[in-house]
Amino acid sequence: VREAVVSTQSTGEKYKKIRVNNAGFQKKIMPLVGGVEFLEIAGFTRITDDTDNEDYFIMLETPTIEHLTLCVETLKSSKKLAPTLDRDVKVLQPSAASQRYELSSDFFRVTKEDLMTEQKRRAEEAERSEMLRTKAIRDRDAGIGMRIYHYTIIRIRFPDGLLLQGTFSAHDTVESIFKFVENALRHPVSFSLITPGCPPLKRDKTLLKAAGLVPSGLMNLSTNERSEFTLLSDELVCKLTSL
Repeated sequence: VREAVVSTQSTGEKYKKIRVNNAGFQKKIMPLVGGVEFLEIAGFTRITDDTDNEDYFIMLETPTIEHLTLCVETLKSSKKLAPTLDRDVKVLQPSAASQRYELSSDFFRVTKEDLMTEQKRRAEEAERSEMLRTKAIRDRDAGIGMRIYHYTIIRIRFPDGLLLQGTFSAHDTVESIFKFVENALRHPVSFSLITPGCPPLKRDKTLLKAAGLVPSGLMNLSTNERSEFTLLSDELVCKLTSL
């Protein structure tokens, strides 16, 4: 885009006409927020050519060098905006129906194939645990089979039964969950997070996919704090919905 704008003051007419369906234009300009608007401010106008029925951005009148220089300097000084993942925070109240589970005996039946698969998995896990591996290698191994997941839904069950839910990147850390909970509290309290059947989570930089929390994770919040009211902030309680 910068070359096209700068070259409008030269004799090269080809820079004053950009085909919209051009592969480079579609890849580099169209996906950018503000890309088309920048071209229009620089002096380009989008029109349809009747001869080939194609859309083009054409500079019908050459702007002043001062205007073009200002456009280029503005483009150079602009900063890249890093996208921020929306946590999509929700507070859920489990209904009585959702807490009742009626499972048939078939649910607990284990086949011969199931046992063999589990035995193989444990053997491979034991073999890997005996190897000297760096943290990067451990994270990589834990991520095998999870690469298709870019996001994960994390739910934290509070002592009063309310569920705090948030969306995280698969590459977020366990530390980010603790910060998420802290920001949701009515007031600061000491707590631990426990996944069913496992010891309390360590507050560290372990990736969520390496911690087995992708594509979803459920944990209980444990605290010695005793209160008549929920630990969640009033702002979040107002968003309470039934599960």
